[in-house]
Amino acid sequence: MVVSVGLLAACPGARGGGGAEGSATFRVFYPDQPADGFRAKLGKRFFVKPVAQCVYDNGRDARWSMTGARLESGELPPGFTIEEGAISGIAKAPGTWPIKVTFSGVTCAGKPRESITVDVIIAAR
Repeated sequence: MVVSVGLLAACPGARGGGGAEGSATFRVFYPDQPADGFRAKLGKRFFVKPVAQCVYDNGRDARWSMTGARLESGELPPGFTIEEGAISGIAKAPGTWPIKVTFSGVTCAGKPRESITVDVIIAAR
């Protein structure tokens, strides 16, 4: 079972914006994802939102932005949608759905980054 709750990438920093300089680490993840996936209860509302962090090597937060998120591969459970990376819906059928969500237009510490793909597993019971 593949589970990736985040991705780390170095990106050059910029002087200004708090005076930090050097490289910064950027990651996008879905908080608290268990190794065997998020649990969705049949007939109940489910919602999970991604979190992103851009941090200079000295520990100070740096500015970041993203322009979009989309389902890269896999299928969402019936009754689910994805909007701006947030996955939500009401579980209508039991099963396990491994998906990949790609975040695009990423900027960290003033520098553009490659798109980032995060693995997510949703298990409905």
